[in-house]
Order: sequence, then C-alpha cells, then structure tokens
Amino acid sequence: MNNLSDATAKGSKNTAGCPLAVFFLCCLCFLTACPLNASDSNLTSYPCVKDGKLYTFTQDAGDISEPKLCKLDGVTQKAVSVSKKKGWVLAWQQKSQELCHIDAKQKIRSRVKVSSYLSYVNKKYILVQTNTFDDNKGFGFKLYKINYSWRDSKISVKELWSGNADCFVSDCFFTDDGVCIAGGTQDDSKHNVFYIKESSIHKCFSVEKNSDFLRLVSVNQGEGTAGGMVYAFLSGRDKSMAQSVIYKFNLAGSAQGSDSSSQINLSNDSAFPSGFDCFFGYGFSMSTGKTQLVLPASVNGIINFLCYDCANGKITRVVPDAGGCLASVADTENGVYYLARDPLIENSWYGLSLFTGTECKKVTAF
Repeated sequence: MNNLSDATAKGSKNTAGCPLAVFFLCCLCFLTACPLNASDSNLTSYPCVKDGKLYTFTQDAGDISEPKLCKLDGVTQKAVSVSKKKGWVLAWQQKSQELCHIDAKQKIRSRVKVSSYLSYVNKKYILVQTNTFDDNKGFGFKLYKINYSWRDSKISVKELWSGNADCFVSDCFFTDDGVCIAGGTQDDSKHNVFYIKESSIHKCFSVEKNSDFLRLVSVNQGEGTAGGMVYAFLSGRDKSMAQSVIYKFNLAGSAQGSDSSSQINLSNDSAFPSGFDCFFGYGFSMSTGKTQLVLPASVNGIINFLCYDCANGKITRVVPDAGGCLASVADTENGVYYLARDPLIENSWYGLSLFTGTECKKVTAF
C-alpha cells in the first residue's frame, strides 16, 4: 500500500513538472526576447531640445531619421544625453526632478529622483546645481555617477562630490573623470573655469569678463580626457565688435587669460575674415584627419563657422551661412549635427543643420 502511494505521488510530480517546465521556459523566452528587444535599437539615438521639448533622431546609412517628439517637456539641451545603452537617451526633467531613461520608442523605462535647480547630463555623470548663492562660497553643486543595471535599462545614481563654486554656468563639457564648467562670477568681473572630479574641484582658468559669455571646446573626441587641451572664447550678448582672441589651457593647470601663453590672436592669420565682428554662439570640435575647432563668428552680421587647425595653429577655412549655433548635438561620420538659429535675426531658420567640415546644410526644421 505504501509502495502504491509512493508510486502515485511520484507520478503526480512528474506529470505536473512537464507543463510547469514548459511554462517557465516560455516565460524566459518572452522576457528575453520580447520586452527588452522590442525597445532596443542597433542605432544610436541622439537627443535635441527645442523650446523645452525633447526630440530624438537616429542616423543610418548616412541619413538621419525624422526627429521624434518625446512626451517629456521642461528639459534643456545640457540636461539630455545619449545613454550607455544604445538606442536610448537620458533626460533630466525640472518639473518632476527626475532623471529619465528613455528607450528607442520614446517610452520612459526607468527614472530616479535627482533634486536640483539646473542639471548637466552625460551618459556617465549628472552634475546638479542649486538656485541659492552663498555670498561666501557660491552656488552649491553635486556630482553623481549614473549606474546601469538589468541589461543597462535601469538607472540609479551615486553621489560622488558636493561643494560650492562662484560660477554662473555658461558652458560645460564632460570627461571620463568628471565635468568642466565655465561661467561668470557673482560680481561680474571674471569668468572662471572649474574641473570637478569624484573628490575634488579645481579652478583651471580665469579671464576678465565684460558683456559676454565664456564658451568651451575640448579638442578630445568623444568625452575627452583630463590631460587634453581645452580652448575657450568669449561669445557676445550681441554682435558688437570684440577681440578675435581664443584661449587655451589644460584642466590640470591654473592659467590666466592675461597670460600671453594662453592667448591665440586669430587676427594675425592671413585667412582671418575682414568683416569679423565677434564670436557669437557655441563652438565644437571635429576630427577629419586632424583636430579642428569650429567657432561661430559673426562676419558682417551673419554667422559663419571659422575652422581652426589646432596642430598647425592656423585658420583652414571660413564657412558661410552657418545660421547660428545654439548647441552641437551629434558628432557622426557625416559631420557634426547642430541646432541652428540666430536669435538676433527675426524669423531666422530654426532647426537641425549638418556641418560636414566644408559646408553647412539645413537638414530639418522644427
């Protein structure tokens, strides 16, 4: 009797085990194949922002997709980035105070609370800033590292550094080790540049401030390294006449704009445009066999790109009709896509443009 009971029980276990195993196998296939792959992409998604609204686009076979509007507003260009996960993007939203991880179908797949007034984001770090200025110290800043889990789809953050800096941020860029920020002081007398890493902040450059903004260009491709050279220029509030000087310094140093070794006067170059007014907008770097700076210059009131060969120390070309540069958006094999607009020209073209290295092409208007 006991043997019969044991045999029946054993048989029952085997009978139930087969469909159960099949059920779990199906669940495993579903989880690994459907939800994750459905929102993944082999193409990098590039984020860009217009009027606080987030758009993304991809590039394939030399062409870019039509920018897609994401259901996320209240963002800035400095607070969005490509993600470590290909095809996804990161965006910090001021209203929700959240860093969002958005998949290839514009769906928010993960979010984490990061409270701040302003944020600056790349795929590895997020720097946040308070809106309260301490007269003795400056604004409060915090640097977080962005961690990825669950096949890089879930994000979390870890605080690395917190401190203060007398800096009304006008530009920034990230490196493999942290972030470099530039901006005017509270008394409006100087522009300071600070390099913030996991456990420290270092002032690496300072220059006299007038009615202008300091813009930064790292010559390192990708995210840059701490040992690379940084170039800076003063961008005017309007197109009033200004000096054609750019500055260079190292993140590890402590240079002054008044130092002759930090200055490059482009007016001495034979290719310098005679109608130069001032620098106006944001610059970027690109590599086409040699690293060159691309500087937005007002020439007779119209924004041109002035290309400067860093290695040989000379202007290589002046490219007309850039349309203004509000931000560089994507560095691709075709060239650099940038957000083009001249805010001082009424009804000027506003959209995504491509700089190939030799010409500027309007791609799509928003």
